[in-house]
Amino acid sequence: MKLNFHPEIFSRVLKTLGVISLLLTAIHPLRSMTTDERREYLDKLLKTLPDAPAFRQWLSTSGELPPDFDALPRMNYLPDPLRFLDGRPVRSADDWKTRREEIHKLFEQYALGTFPPHPKLDRAVQIDESPGPGCRIRHVRLEFGPESKGTMRVELFIPNGPGPFPVFMGPTWARPWAQQALRRNYLCAIYAGSDGQDDADALAALYPKYDFALLPRRAWAGTMVLDYLETLKEADMQHVGLTGHSRDGKQVLIEAGLDDRITAVIASSTGVGGTLPYRLAGERNMGEGIETTTRSFPTWFHPRLRFFAGREDRLPVDGNLLVALVAPRACLISFGLNDAVSDPWSDEQSYLSALKTYRLLGYPERLALYQRPGFHSTTPNDIENYLDWFDIQFGRSNRTWPTAQLYGYDFDRWLADSGEKIDLSQYPKHKTDDILIDNAGNRITSTADWEKHLADIQNSVRHMLGDQPPMLTGITGMIPDRPPAARGGARGSATAAPAANPQQTAPNLALMVIQSGASYGWRQPEKDQTAYQLGIRFGYDVGGDLYYPTTAEHDAKLPVVIWLHGYGYAMGYEWSYRRDLSPILALVKAGYAVFAFDQVGFGSRIAEAGRFYDRYPHWSQLGRMVEDTRAAVDMLQKNPKIDPEKIYLFGYSLGGSVGIYTAALDPRVKGVVSLCGFTPMRSDAADRGAGGIARYSHIHGLLPRLGFFIGDESRIPYDYPELISAIAPRPVFVLQPQLDRDAAPADVRAAVETARKVYTLYGAADKLLLDEPWDYNRLPESTQERIIKWMGENMK
Repeated sequence: MKLNFHPEIFSRVLKTLGVISLLLTAIHPLRSMTTDERREYLDKLLKTLPDAPAFRQWLSTSGELPPDFDALPRMNYLPDPLRFLDGRPVRSADDWKTRREEIHKLFEQYALGTFPPHPKLDRAVQIDESPGPGCRIRHVRLEFGPESKGTMRVELFIPNGPGPFPVFMGPTWARPWAQQALRRNYLCAIYAGSDGQDDADALAALYPKYDFALLPRRAWAGTMVLDYLETLKEADMQHVGLTGHSRDGKQVLIEAGLDDRITAVIASSTGVGGTLPYRLAGERNMGEGIETTTRSFPTWFHPRLRFFAGREDRLPVDGNLLVALVAPRACLISFGLNDAVSDPWSDEQSYLSALKTYRLLGYPERLALYQRPGFHSTTPNDIENYLDWFDIQFGRSNRTWPTAQLYGYDFDRWLADSGEKIDLSQYPKHKTDDILIDNAGNRITSTADWEKHLADIQNSVRHMLGDQPPMLTGITGMIPDRPPAARGGARGSATAAPAANPQQTAPNLALMVIQSGASYGWRQPEKDQTAYQLGIRFGYDVGGDLYYPTTAEHDAKLPVVIWLHGYGYAMGYEWSYRRDLSPILALVKAGYAVFAFDQVGFGSRIAEAGRFYDRYPHWSQLGRMVEDTRAAVDMLQKNPKIDPEKIYLFGYSLGGSVGIYTAALDPRVKGVVSLCGFTPMRSDAADRGAGGIARYSHIHGLLPRLGFFIGDESRIPYDYPELISAIAPRPVFVLQPQLDRDAAPADVRAAVETARKVYTLYGAADKLLLDEPWDYNRLPESTQERIIKWMGENMK
């Protein structure tokens, strides 16, 4: 019987994933953690995370324990703005008002701290006023709060003329932007709410009963500027635009959520704590997250937020909800394509989630994206584009602002375009312990039996990866006359808003690895360089970098590790916001050559993701990743610096999966390290809390064909026990932290032990290692050292 899957059925899958855990919680309340369990958790957390003195001090003063994680709903993708915390749906604008108030309270409880009531403006003391080019420049001190001791300095640029003028508003850092806005006839209000000029800092002592953190405090104080602007006949309070960049971008988004008088807000490169969701960032995405933010910038948010490092799936709020709080007012989410602070895919997910609220309220056109070329900083052209967007929102321009997604994959569209369908009845159900039973039902008792069965497994894997287009071989070589800093040419281009030019120049990421020993300036430069780097093209014109020790003999044949990165959308194989030693440099110091490249859809190859399935509807992005990795093996086998019999894979997060898939199909790979790389698929149902197999088929678009098995996971033709077994007897190191929210650690353990049966057939049971630290999904230096030690003993 043919089962035709209607697109509408699949369009409901993500909604189902988002509510199942909430509904299960309502029907079967989760047990509560005891006080002793919470105290024990805190003790382990303090021993595991890097030391954060400010957090320790707060714990000592407050005596607070971690929240009862077991009592909080588990949402590993994103909390739904249109669903209350208890799982009830939001069906109307009135429902949204109640949900909005709930979101406000949750942000105060878990991330921002509590806000005082908005005080009246007692006085606006004009300090001076002088003529400027085309304007009057006025300096004012606002006084408010207890005994009028709260102050906020404001600098105004008031255009000449009768007005009223639309308002351009921002903290001190935005002053250069205001100069551009003034030329567009905006009244500009710049207030002292940034680093270096922060009048909000003193407010903590004035409001001791409220524990709002630094960025929320600046946001709250910034709303006092609106009180003053309302007294000015020159200010058009129907058109107030607010903007800020980086940490100020976080601040202004909070501010727009607090005060409905802000008509439009531009949240520019906010990173986490702004538009970028914590759940879709952090170490698993090789970037900024709760742990790094709360340790490096402990005053920005409430210390309580640090409890959720690694437990982001239990945090009741996230960046998408902060964006939703602005609805139905206008909001522009801006980020650099290779911005180490941001993440283009995750920011787009935040946009899509918040868009549901805008649609409910009838104004979807007011939420938009702006994808800037380059890294974290902005250019004058970007600010002109920002002002274009304000003009559109304020009716000063008849242009429209079409938002084009970089990552436009949609499962329903793939299903319609590809025309694919399957007959599930042709896929038998599998038990968890049938690894030594072949497809005919015969028991496997020898390596010869296993290798016959292995061909069937590999065929199933190839089918799931999709129909690989024909590939010419031998397209490889060193890039001539290319400086080491150029990472495989330009980092790519992508479709962005018409106002932007997405073409990018080559960054210096590879040089960063060599010079800093880590990434993006987080580590002091090494006194002496320990690695050379060589740019190489391979496969279908993919650019990569080969690192090797400076101490290696000229004619030495080095063992080589292919570094397979995680979900580092912005930076590709480079790991930003990492203080520990780069895995690449750590391996080089251990005597390995290391080859690294960006996977399709990441870093320099962002543009390849958007239309991948338009070009290859019957292939898969994971299939392309495996192809690229195997092409890297082709190239390395011919490289005169490399020992062709010592090629290994070292993968983290997504790369951990790519490594296992590749080694399962390619015997030239002599060993694999897979870190936080997988959870078994057949048990990865939606109600388990990690996200289900829809993560691969629907959300990330890695394996579309896997989507046919949602709800029938036991029929998936292979799973990770088979994939790992396919690598036997070659050595495999599996790291599965006990707190990995993307996996079911007990299932991973069962998968490894099942695969060990095949390793035992080869007499190589000791070549398969499972490491289960009390930790979450990350790669600290201590773990890295442990892995490299194991590699030295088993990958020789």
